[in-house]
Amino acid sequence: MGMTASEHVRSTDRFVYVLDHDAGLRSVLREPERARCRQHAVAAIAEAPAGRWNPLDDPHPDSELGLLLLEGLMIREVAVAEARCGELLGPGSLLRPWDENGTFAPMRHEIAWQVVDPVRFAVLDQHFARVVAHWPALITALVSRATDRAHDLGTMVSIHSLKRVDVRLLAFFWHLADRYGKVTAGGVLVPLALTHRQLALLVGAQRPSVTSALGTLADRAMLRRDEDGHWLLSSEAPDVVRSLRQSSGDAEPVASGSGGSAPDANANATTP
Repeated sequence: MGMTASEHVRSTDRFVYVLDHDAGLRSVLREPERARCRQHAVAAIAEAPAGRWNPLDDPHPDSELGLLLLEGLMIREVAVAEARCGELLGPGSLLRPWDENGTFAPMRHEIAWQVVDPVRFAVLDQHFARVVAHWPALITALVSRATDRAHDLGTMVSIHSLKRVDVRLLAFFWHLADRYGKVTAGGVLVPLALTHRQLALLVGAQRPSVTSALGTLADRAMLRRDEDGHWLLSSEAPDVVRSLRQSSGDAEPVASGSGGSAPDANANATTP
């Protein structure tokens, strides 16, 4: 027998009003509906600290609709043969990590999860699914979240296909700026403390090539790290990505000390 909404709400340390933490879901409802829905659309909380995360160690078999990321940042890694790439997931992302098992796929691949900043999920279980069925706009919005992830992955495939690592990084950060960017006096701030190694995974390059390319971009006042470890885009518009690509040819930037063009197929280069 399922819990009532009031039973859910009493355990405030374990459950959350989902609409309070997701402005996008809140915005699809009219004001009279919003207050009523808020009282009933509650979900259990799941958490994961920074570091490697194995969803099989923390299963939620009753998560009918999946996990809604409320806070934090994580990377989903996919490895095929020697190649590895990553998908960045932040607040608002919807995932069902237990559905994925590349071990038995025709093209075998490995999936791993890396928590960059500690995460909190809302577990969208059967109770939540029954509740939101009364508000079809919420179901539509959740389906849209899954579609948005597919579209985002398509964009990242295009970014990975850019030949030069510096152009790839610039395109990637302007892509992030669309979701996370904040306009400041010094440029567009992307307040994500991503390391060189993590960026290498996300743009499909080797870590030394990323370090070299970031140095080039900083020298050109296009992208730099601030004192908080976040990233600042100094250019006024993403048109700079196209102009940089057109003006500088197709050669890859060379990683310091590499003695040649840096390969970019494998993001798992050893960090000195």
